[in-house]
Amino acid sequence: MNTLSAWERYIETLAPPSQIELGLERIGQVWNSLTQVAPSQVITVAGTNGKGSTVEAAGVLAQAEGLTYGQYTSPHIHAIQERIRVNGTQVSDHELVGAFEIIESARGSIFLTYFEFLTLAAFVIFERRDLDLWILEIGLGGRLDAVNIIDPSVSIITSIGLDHQLFLGDNIESIAREKAGVMRSSTPTLTAATNVRAVLEAEALACKAQLVWLDTALEHDKLSILASGEQIDLSGIQLPRDAVALACLAFGRLGYGLTQAIEEPLSRRILPGRMSRHMVSDRSWILDVGHNPAACKFVISTLAQSISEDRRVVVFGALIDKDVDAMLPILRAFTSRIVLVGISSDRGRDVESLENSWYLLFAQTCWRSFATIEDALEGLPSELNSEDQVLVIGSFLLVADSLKHDLFN
Repeated sequence: MNTLSAWERYIETLAPPSQIELGLERIGQVWNSLTQVAPSQVITVAGTNGKGSTVEAAGVLAQAEGLTYGQYTSPHIHAIQERIRVNGTQVSDHELVGAFEIIESARGSIFLTYFEFLTLAAFVIFERRDLDLWILEIGLGGRLDAVNIIDPSVSIITSIGLDHQLFLGDNIESIAREKAGVMRSSTPTLTAATNVRAVLEAEALACKAQLVWLDTALEHDKLSILASGEQIDLSGIQLPRDAVALACLAFGRLGYGLTQAIEEPLSRRILPGRMSRHMVSDRSWILDVGHNPAACKFVISTLAQSISEDRRVVVFGALIDKDVDAMLPILRAFTSRIVLVGISSDRGRDVESLENSWYLLFAQTCWRSFATIEDALEGLPSELNSEDQVLVIGSFLLVADSLKHDLFN
C-alpha cells in the first residue's frame, strides 16, 4: 500500500470510522512499543463543545510565540489530513502513509480502531518532527479516550453537556467524571464548565489536580492574564470567546508571556464548519457542525442577534444517536422555516425519522423536508427570498456533504 487512499481503505476494513471501543490498553501497548520520548509540552482539550475552536486558538498563540507545534483534531470535514497539522499546515500524504506503515508494523495482532490508528499516526508524526508543543483534542469523553495516553502539561475542559450518553453515562454528572479523566496530579486543568462545578472540584481534589475556573479571569470580553495588569480584549474575535480565553490561560500556565498583540491574529482566525459563512448568489449560507442541544443553543443565540426573524431559515440533519427531540424545539424557536434532511451514512438518521419526531413534538408537518442535503440544495434555493440567511446545522457529515455540492464550488 503506497497511497493514502489505499491505506484509508485498509484501515476502514479493520474497523469502520463509526466503530467506538473506548480503552487505553491496546493503543498504549502499541505506542509504548514505538517510543519512550515524552513530548516537551502538551495541551489536551476535552469537553462537549468548543474543543476544535480551542485547539485552533491555541495554534494561533503557538505561532505568535514562535513555537513549532502540532494540532490533532477530529473528525474531519473533507479529508483525514485535516486532523493532523504541523505548524498550521496539514501533513502530506507521504508523511501520513509513513506513519501508518510504522503503526502497522508495530501493532502486530493488536486490534486498533480507525480513531486509534489516526491518533497514533498523529503522535508518530509529532514525535518525529520534535515539536515544542502538542495540542490534542479528545475525541470522546476523556478518561478512556485514545488521546489520553499522553500526559498533558495543561488540561482544558471547555464545556460539559449531554452527548454520547451511550458511552459516557446518561446524566451530566457521569459525563463530567469521564471528561475529568484528562486531569493529572499537580497539573493545571482549566475549565468553563461551571454547570458541573461540584463534580469537577471533587475529581480535581481526588487526583490532586490544580483546577482553574475561567470565570475568575474573564469579565465580559476582557481577559485578565497579563502581568502588566492590562487585559486582552476578546470582543473582536470570530471563534467562541470561551474557547479563545481558555487557550490564552493555558499558554499563561505554560509560562508564555502573552501580550495584547495577540488580539489581532486571533481576530482573523475562523474555523470551517463553525458558523462559517458562504455567499452564494448574494445569499448568505452559514454552516455549523453543532450536533447536540448545547451547540444548537449557542449557535442560535449568537445568530439571533444579527439575523432578523423574517430572514431566518434552518436546514437540519442528525445522526441516529443524537437528541433531536431536544434540538428541534431550539431550532423552531429561532424560525418556523425549518428544513429537515436525511443523512446518507450508516449512522445517519433518515428524513422520515426526523419528520416523525417533528410531528410528535409539534403535531404538524415541518416547513420543508428532503431525503438528502443534496436534494435540499437543489430544490430549496427557488423557495427562498433574496435576503434570506440559511443555517445548515446538525452534523459534521451534513456540513461535509453540503460543501461537496456544486452550490459551494
